[in-house]
Amino acid sequence: MEHTQSFYLNNDFRTCLAHLFEYGIEANPRGTTTKELLNYNITLTNPRNRVITFPERKTSTKYLLGEFIWYLSGSNDPAGILPYAKFWDGIRNSGDFSEYPAGTINSNYGTRLFGHPEAPGAFWEAPNIQPINQWKETVELLKRDKDTRQAIMNIHVPSDRHVGNKDVPCTLSLHWFIREDRLSLIVSMRSNDVIFGFTNDVFQFTMLQEAMMLELRQAYPNLQLGAYYHNAGSMHIYDRHFEMAKGIIANERAVDMSMVPMDRFDDDIVVGLVGAEAAWQAAGAPADFDFYAVPAFNTLSPYWRTLVRAFFLQDEEAMHQIFGQNHE
Repeated sequence: MEHTQSFYLNNDFRTCLAHLFEYGIEANPRGTTTKELLNYNITLTNPRNRVITFPERKTSTKYLLGEFIWYLSGSNDPAGILPYAKFWDGIRNSGDFSEYPAGTINSNYGTRLFGHPEAPGAFWEAPNIQPINQWKETVELLKRDKDTRQAIMNIHVPSDRHVGNKDVPCTLSLHWFIREDRLSLIVSMRSNDVIFGFTNDVFQFTMLQEAMMLELRQAYPNLQLGAYYHNAGSMHIYDRHFEMAKGIIANERAVDMSMVPMDRFDDDIVVGLVGAEAAWQAAGAPADFDFYAVPAFNTLSPYWRTLVRAFFLQDEEAMHQIFGQNHE
């Protein structure tokens, strides 16, 4: 089944929930109860409309940005994400398999996308071959061949499916296309929980899509954002979320908000974001934190400074700017 929307993420999310209740079949993996649709697709023609705003969902902007920065850090240590969600503490690797060190986790996709050495050995062919930085390789591939069909980043690997693994990555791959001067991204998921999976994933992957577009503008100055395609082998909802979902389906008042265009993305931005977030967490993540006193924060461009203040501090002016027409 495919559901294609033209612009509005909230409407797409709400429609997906309605489809799950109307057409979904019951499935009981690992003793859970779910409603499930196979081969479900959501297409976003405006990837900057990336935040679910239904009050029933209670989207945490702190979590969204915290997870994004954690991805950029590439660390498979859950310490970087635990301040935002304790869930990750329960899916650490046991250490029974040498390629999956004890205490680490596997679903920080940055570890696998950006070529950090902690990634499982399955990402290279032999022990003496260094980890592949899939992000940089994809950038170079698209610069060499604008029409390539080979710009693929793999996340899930066969060794992830070992017995006892509590953190089998849900994302299979990211597939990039430049067509008609637009960068489109196809994300393939083996499994997607529509409430806590899709609503976070769509933010992370469309942020990466826009970041990739900016990197590629060095070669293609006229490049714009294309569509974002989210394909799930299993799109599902757990029974514990049924009542929440019914409330969302009945709610026609959620306001869609598109973020302003990203102004810059490079290694310096990554270092600045990681440093600013670390300073905030070290101070106890206070709501009145002075980011301007942090050197790393001041290296950021206006977009990223505004986003940090909006999502971490809930600063109303910054929130208006990041979802408005202009930012400082």
